[in-house]
Amino acid sequence: CSKESSVAVVLPQKPEEQKQTVELITSTEDDVDIIKVHLKPQSETKQSLRMLTDEVSQIQEVRYCLKTLREQMAARQNGHNKHPADVKVNQPSVSNHHHDPPDPHLGDSREESVKLREATRRLYAQLKEMEKRHQEERDRLEADSHACRIRLAEQSKRLEEVEQQAEEKTQQVEELKRQLGSAEIENGVLKEKMAAAETELLLLKEREEEEDTAEERCAELEEELALLRKKNHQFDDMLKSQQRKIRLMIEQLQNSRTVLQERDRAVLDLEERVAFMQAENKELRDHMEYLLAGQDPPPSSVENKPEIVYSKPLKPTSPTNKALPFIKVIEIKS
Repeated sequence: CSKESSVAVVLPQKPEEQKQTVELITSTEDDVDIIKVHLKPQSETKQSLRMLTDEVSQIQEVRYCLKTLREQMAARQNGHNKHPADVKVNQPSVSNHHHDPPDPHLGDSREESVKLREATRRLYAQLKEMEKRHQEERDRLEADSHACRIRLAEQSKRLEEVEQQAEEKTQQVEELKRQLGSAEIENGVLKEKMAAAETELLLLKEREEEEDTAEERCAELEEELALLRKKNHQFDDMLKSQQRKIRLMIEQLQNSRTVLQERDRAVLDLEERVAFMQAENKELRDHMEYLLAGQDPPPSSVENKPEIVYSKPLKPTSPTNKALPFIKVIEIKS
């Protein structure tokens, strides 16, 4: 008689069942105090990575099923090849009396072979579909990474332009400060001359009874004093205008520095995202290489990978103009 055979098809575990398993494992650890940071909804990149991980596990299970089915089909084919030989050896002794009834096991084996071929064809089609989706997701991640690099280059270019503008404004402020210093020195000299003229005018007024020429000198001194007062008034107006310009330039310079700090933080965020996406892309490429080579992939390090879970700029406790660093809190999942 022919040997009985059975086929075991291992179906991939659903994501919901995996989620329940994780929840059961984590729910047993009630004695450990865990500080949780509530985050916003996960980004499309993390969801895509989780989907790719599930698809990789499904591809592995499908490959294992195909391998098992091939081995069973090969073993069954070897059994069929041995069975007809035994029948031919024993057939001449009973050929003259009656015909043997058809072997039911042979029909069952053929039906099982047909079912196995259909299951193999279905699993192979499922494997091709999963590989196609995996490749599409990988291409999308590479496109996102390329877009991030382009944005990083644009931000760097804008940052250089803002730095150049800030440097030009700094030079203008220095020039205005130098002119203001010269104006203050000249104003001081004019004030000294005006004080000397007033003193001389007082002396001449006291001596006007003694000298006839003192009146002419007094008139000249009064005219000179009026001219000096007019110049002093003009220099005061110029000094106030220069001070207003300097204050405006200082405010613009501070705003430019604030913009530079914000651009620096944006560039750092983009660099972190690019590095994170490059790491994900490299890990996906390693998984694909292992899968295409027919080997078991190394254990995924996605769960142990550090993730940036919260970030905020520090705020000073006392008012100050000093720029503070951008601090990020990192939680490592274990």
